[in-house]
Amino acid sequence: MRLMKLLKNPTHLPLVAVQAIVSLVSFAALSGIATAQVSSIDLSTYVRVGRYDLAEPTRTTPPLNSLLAQEASGITYNKDTDTLFVIGDGSTSVVQISKTGQLIDSMTLALGPSPQGTSFYDTEGITYIGGGQFVIVEERYRQANLFTYAAGTTLTFGTPQVKTVKLGTTIGNIGLEGLSYDPLSGEYIFVKEITPEGVFQTSINFVAGTASNGSGSTVNSTNLFNPALAGLSDFADVFALSNIISPSSASQYGNLLILSQEQGKIVNIDRSGNISNSLQLVSDSGNPLSLANQQHEGLTMDLNGVLYVVSENGGGDFDHPQLWVYQSVPEPGSAVLLLAGLGLIRSVSRRRASTSPSI
Repeated sequence: MRLMKLLKNPTHLPLVAVQAIVSLVSFAALSGIATAQVSSIDLSTYVRVGRYDLAEPTRTTPPLNSLLAQEASGITYNKDTDTLFVIGDGSTSVVQISKTGQLIDSMTLALGPSPQGTSFYDTEGITYIGGGQFVIVEERYRQANLFTYAAGTTLTFGTPQVKTVKLGTTIGNIGLEGLSYDPLSGEYIFVKEITPEGVFQTSINFVAGTASNGSGSTVNSTNLFNPALAGLSDFADVFALSNIISPSSASQYGNLLILSQEQGKIVNIDRSGNISNSLQLVSDSGNPLSLANQQHEGLTMDLNGVLYVVSENGGGDFDHPQLWVYQSVPEPGSAVLLLAGLGLIRSVSRRRASTSPSI
């Protein structure tokens, strides 16, 4: 893992070499160059290759009653459009963005009678299920909502556009923080934040308004495993690797990625509670907020295994929600990557030499 150590502690590499290597990794990650089927995920090989501000009202004029991606708390990957969709816990919009955080379009969530003055209340998670359809979860009401995304329109709770199923009793700010569609079971994985932490699987019949592991009277759904085994102080979001890993890769097909906002940490864990590997997020020098206060609350992966994490305050304040992008730099390919980086450096050096004026 020599290259990984150098990239995480790059003081032994010339700055131009580090920049070239990371730029190449970033280009491959975000342009979809990697075409091989993802067979496993080793978070210990991931490095951050991008950090992008998300659209919000102080820098981007929003639609009426929308805050765009302010308070970004959930993110999901749409394999049909090869784009990302973000939701904030302000419950004002679902936003479609590129893999580098650029605003594409949005769907406004209507005003309404919730304590936020919104139709939906405290929307913390989102997952794509195919066919242009998404499910969002409201933390305190502990309910899941199915809808079809339509850019430029407004979505209102309680209308025929939305099908809702309640998964637990209404509680305070300790409810359902994230969810992921799970192709392995055809069901959903949810995480409950704290007091107690929870991670559970359930089917949902949106037509009948029922779920196999939750209802309006459920205090706590039955967990997949003892949540303490994850070693995290809170659960902020979850992603089922069955969305990107082939069923033939039995070793990790059933694994989950779970994010802790308080620790800024992601664990790769199986459904019995065994951790395979993990990734510790690292704050940037000069950021006035602690890692916990940057509030990294949502994660997803694309089909190339690129990891996307959204935060409410990752840019250092409330007006700078951010998208952080991570890419694996595994050892088997590190030599090729390093040579490519060095080749780029030599090429740049030759061009500079050829254009230097004669003395």
